[in-house]
Amino acid sequence: MPFPAFDMRGLLPPFVGPNPATNIRSPYRATMVELVTQLATTPERRQLLRNLIAYRALLATDGYVNGIQFIDGSFVENIERNENRAPNDIDIFSLLETPQKYANDMILWFNGGGMLFWNNEVADRNRNKQRFALDTYALLFQQLTPMRLIEGVIYWYGLFSHQRQTFAWKGFLAL
Repeated sequence: MPFPAFDMRGLLPPFVGPNPATNIRSPYRATMVELVTQLATTPERRQLLRNLIAYRALLATDGYVNGIQFIDGSFVENIERNENRAPNDIDIFSLLETPQKYANDMILWFNGGGMLFWNNEVADRNRNKQRFALDTYALLFQQLTPMRLIEGVIYWYGLFSHQRQTFAWKGFLAL
């Protein structure tokens, strides 16, 4: 099911319908095809989506293929109407599964480039901002205690579910 269109505020609605307790709510599950179909409406947005695809391809080169990515920021708002500008970036919080090759061999993680790839390619926010125009944050869920995982998800849900300037409740996406 495609995610909902922007509401009259130019935001993704936090839920669909009159009942805020509905299961049709943010974060809305989306595929890359749905993301492109619904949000690739300008040249700037298309470039940001190409950058997101490139980042995801980079993750896949080292085996990061399982997990969830929350997509937020001005990219999932009608920022063109609301602020008369294009989105500058895409905010992404990735909660990823450790690639099997590293889960099976911690020496490979520590000495074979796994941790280096994670630190320099996946989790280097400044580098990803420069090369992809993506504001990236990432965690490996196997490296977290259950409580730390819950705290992290609550933090990012709270941050992504409200607009920064107005504190308006809004929706975001999950890939």
